[in-house]
Amino acid sequence: MITKITTQYFKRFDSQEFPLTALSLLAGPNNSGKSTLLQAAMVWNLAMQKWWEKKGPGSRSKAKDRPGAPITRQEFTALPLPSMDQLWTDTHTSLRKDEGKQGAPRPMVITLHGLTANGEEWRFGFEFRYSGPEQIHVKPVADDLPHLETARNRVTVVYVPPFSGIGVNETRHDRPYQDMLVGQGKGGDILRNLLLEVADADEGKAWEQLESIVEEVFGYRLLKPSYDGTPYITCEYLKGIPATRGYGGLVPLDVSTTGSGFHQVLLILAFMLARPSSLILLDEPDAHLHVLLQKQLYDILRQLCHKSKGQLVIATHSEVLIDSTSPTQIVSFYREPHPLASEADRDQVREALKRVSSLDLLLAENAGGVLYLEGTTDFDLLKAWADVLDHPIKAWFDGLPFWQNNQGRNPKEARSHFFALKAIRPSLNAVLLLDGDNRALPDREITADGLTLLRWERYESESYLLHPKSLERFLEAEREPLFAKPALDYLREQMPPAFFNSPLEISNFLRSEPASKTLLPETFKLAEVHLPKSDFFLLAQQMKKEEIPQEVWDKLTAIQSIVSPGTNPSLSSE
Repeated sequence: MITKITTQYFKRFDSQEFPLTALSLLAGPNNSGKSTLLQAAMVWNLAMQKWWEKKGPGSRSKAKDRPGAPITRQEFTALPLPSMDQLWTDTHTSLRKDEGKQGAPRPMVITLHGLTANGEEWRFGFEFRYSGPEQIHVKPVADDLPHLETARNRVTVVYVPPFSGIGVNETRHDRPYQDMLVGQGKGGDILRNLLLEVADADEGKAWEQLESIVEEVFGYRLLKPSYDGTPYITCEYLKGIPATRGYGGLVPLDVSTTGSGFHQVLLILAFMLARPSSLILLDEPDAHLHVLLQKQLYDILRQLCHKSKGQLVIATHSEVLIDSTSPTQIVSFYREPHPLASEADRDQVREALKRVSSLDLLLAENAGGVLYLEGTTDFDLLKAWADVLDHPIKAWFDGLPFWQNNQGRNPKEARSHFFALKAIRPSLNAVLLLDGDNRALPDREITADGLTLLRWERYESESYLLHPKSLERFLEAEREPLFAKPALDYLREQMPPAFFNSPLEISNFLRSEPASKTLLPETFKLAEVHLPKSDFFLLAQQMKKEEIPQEVWDKLTAIQSIVSPGTNPSLSSE
């Protein structure tokens, strides 16, 4: 069994260790390095094949020091490359000043570490040196040569790329050409060749196994492929299972006429049964599959691997596969690749895959914290008030603020999103600002470690726009005083007299009145001013410092302490 793969200067990682178990699920967002691990195993396997062929003990080479074997770009079928320097981290094939002797060759190394059935540790690495855009040289790491026979005899690798379609016509291809197509991600282009291999393998037992699985999962009868001198391989199926010999009245159909889910499953099974290997690499086998079929296929794959004593490594985004796997068998690619330790870790990764966007990933790496609000209007109002008050947090608003629009949903959504973010950065803190109408929801159902809960004293953030002088000034700036008067009269009729005497004070009226739905829309309507809720920040922008309640300053200060710590604003807006 391979216990880990280590790389140096390969693809996206300068130096990286990837832990593996008998079954390993690689979970993480796109472009996080999952494919890099699969490619590392494929490149190691190709290096072993080519070096053994050209310089190994069975070759005609008379060299005793195991020199490097050349591999041209045309021979390099592990993955498509426009130039061989694409294998190196940042395409730097020479050492930089901080890495050693500047300008010296920068050796790329890929090493497999394993355990024998007797529990003995072994490792074998290959060193790659750049010779030019069209060629590299590969040779074993000198210290690992005692384990050459172990690595050669125990490690066979098969890679199954994501399904990308199936051709209607497919002729016989030799193995090197098949490997090239697989390296290019065109596994569907050799599906018929693989089915032929399954039909010929193991005296037909592998075909019987494949036929049985297809019948169980899809209810189809898979017919044996044929290639009898015709230009193309014939692969057909019956859309049903005949009760008697023959076709039972069913019409044979070409496998290309089925759906992508069937093609995906058939391709994976054909690879596994045609080419039994010690290390099986699957790239997103859940693609194109319904969640129920994802689980069914996953169970079948584990059974096949257990029976063949193979090792399965799967790169996935599937919540179904993650939930069906022990945490210790999952390698998270959030932050540095690392195995999970608990079910809570697994839940966090699952939620991150479901909830966290690419922009979230970028912002979470460098943000002081994250702010959760009930809507965009809340964000725009806070930004406007920060400018009017000249609050230190205004620099945060003017930059690239990390905030989430909770879209007025249950505040528990914010808690779930924050829980997912902790998979990316465990030390991240957050603040959730709720409207005052959320008081009935117990804090214990919202708060979490690192998540601070704040609530407006008034009904909602828009309630802090209710100031007689600022409203009068805004309306008269928009319309002639003659048009503003009916709106102002309406406000006096609706608001308690105490409000006009002390508009900054809190009151039961302000705690219970949804200003954004009643008072403000009707006021603007009477003044014949078109101001939708999304533009309420314009009203906030023209307020004066003395017209904004102290609570707004306090909320901005509390938010700043979490999302942009390090500055110390005064305790008052005055």
